[in-house]
Amino acid sequence: MRRARLLALFLDVLLCAVPADLLGLGLTWAIWRFFPSARAAIPALWSAVGLAATAAFLLRDAGGGRARRWLAMEARRADGRPPGAWGSIRRNAPLLLPFWNLYDAWPLLAGGGEDVERRTDGRTGIRMLRIT
Repeated sequence: MRRARLLALFLDVLLCAVPADLLGLGLTWAIWRFFPSARAAIPALWSAVGLAATAAFLLRDAGGGRARRWLAMEARRADGRPPGAWGSIRRNAPLLLPFWNLYDAWPLLAGGGEDVERRTDGRTGIRMLRIT
């Protein structure tokens, strides 16, 4: 399950970053080509695209997890419902902080067994379940 969870993380990053990058590149090309007077707005455009990708990453578990469903896993609260927006933000925010992300994910990365959870999962009450 550890490998599947790491693969789901990388798939979620791709699902957040690739559309944002393609949108940013397309808009940058259009501004550069057709609206040369608006070239000064390109850094603000990329800031907005980066914030949108970060928000999509933070909200990746709100409905149970997009990439996890492809791998037959689902994020659920203790009562069986999806984590929701706030639960997803609380669960994924530590992954954006350097070194804290390693501390949070270390039990999973160290390979302590099949049912090992991240430290944040224990605090938020969110657990990863296999869908059968």
